[in-house]
Amino acid sequence: MKRFSMWATVGIVLYSSLVNAAPIGVSPEGQKASAPDIAVNSKGEIAVLWVDRSPQEKPEGAHNHDRHLAVTDVYVAISKDSGNSFGAPTKVNAASGAVWGQQVSRPRVAGTANGTWHVAYAANDVHPTMNKTLLTTHYTRSVDGGLSFETPKRLSAITDQDMSGVIHGGFASAAAFGTMASAPDGSVHVYWIDTRHMKPDSDSGALYGSTSRDDGKTFTTEKQLIDTSVCPCCQLTAVANSRSEIVLGSRRVEKDSFRPATIMTLSRSDGMAHERQPIGGAPWQINGCPLKPTVVAVQGSHVFAAVHNGGETTPGVIFSVSNDAGKSFKPLGIVHTSAAVSDAPTIAANGSRVLLAWHAKVGNAARRVFYRFYSLSGEPIGDVQALDTAPGLSQYPVVAAKADGNFQMLWQQADRIWATTIAGN
Repeated sequence: MKRFSMWATVGIVLYSSLVNAAPIGVSPEGQKASAPDIAVNSKGEIAVLWVDRSPQEKPEGAHNHDRHLAVTDVYVAISKDSGNSFGAPTKVNAASGAVWGQQVSRPRVAGTANGTWHVAYAANDVHPTMNKTLLTTHYTRSVDGGLSFETPKRLSAITDQDMSGVIHGGFASAAAFGTMASAPDGSVHVYWIDTRHMKPDSDSGALYGSTSRDDGKTFTTEKQLIDTSVCPCCQLTAVANSRSEIVLGSRRVEKDSFRPATIMTLSRSDGMAHERQPIGGAPWQINGCPLKPTVVAVQGSHVFAAVHNGGETTPGVIFSVSNDAGKSFKPLGIVHTSAAVSDAPTIAANGSRVLLAWHAKVGNAARRVFYRFYSLSGEPIGDVQALDTAPGLSQYPVVAAKADGNFQMLWQQADRIWATTIAGN
């Protein structure tokens, strides 16, 4: 793969930068790649997913040209050498129609111990009788190491709801902004935000989910987990803890349009283990959807959360830590105090420390990716660091911990997805 030389930024402390790897271009030149996601399986293999925004035909039945009607393809590339190189990308939706994929509703990838790669995404669909566009949640998997993906399954039901006069994009209904997680017990969980209980004057959605316990061969019938008060377009995030419980990040809609970021834990049977717990920070009152996910990582009884909070004096990414398995959180404030604005956080833990990354604008410079290490108790380790990238705009980082204790970092630069290794200690 093509590489570019690393470059230093004056005034930024480059903690352990001498052992960080040079970036690798993962998506091919010529694609308009965006919205990356990443998964690392127990074999140490790495899957990188992205959306190709190259122009596509809109689905039959589409009756508008609203900007919310995304029509894209999804690709996955696999590394079998801990991120030193990546194989040729595979089109995930080759056996189906176009995907509704974009940065605010990214497709998700996860891996299980036997080498299966799992992908969940929102798909463009058409109601069979109304002939109106829908968004539905689909799932597919690869059992041959990412060389091909099966015909997808629709996990969300098609209802008779017609919200086309209310929902942006003219969708009759939507099951989107979802997430996915694989657990140590081998189960695979897909969650999404559903509009089926919304009314014309409603500003909140419901949380639905479906689970597979046979490596993606079959899934349970969708289950309603929360019937209302879920921010309808703040994408969900999820990770599994060592007990195979799912820790899920979402945003709650409260009275007077306050929208706090929250974390909750779901039992192995997808029952709620405890109520949604706000992660703290200044109250954010916004008459609309922030389109900001609450990202989460877990290490033992520690739960780490980060989110962009527009309620702060200087809007930006805040960091919060729980030492009681997510029952309560201690907010630690803005992570990048010198930035004019910071956004798009991503977070991972490697057993001994936490890596938090985000993009930000500092002074008159272009938006760049930054990161910082923290201890498991939430204490910062070293300073805020700028990721070594080519000059120009870099954004939308994604990070995952690897088996060797290092971290794999992805980001979008221009129209390509790049990857590098960040030393974990």
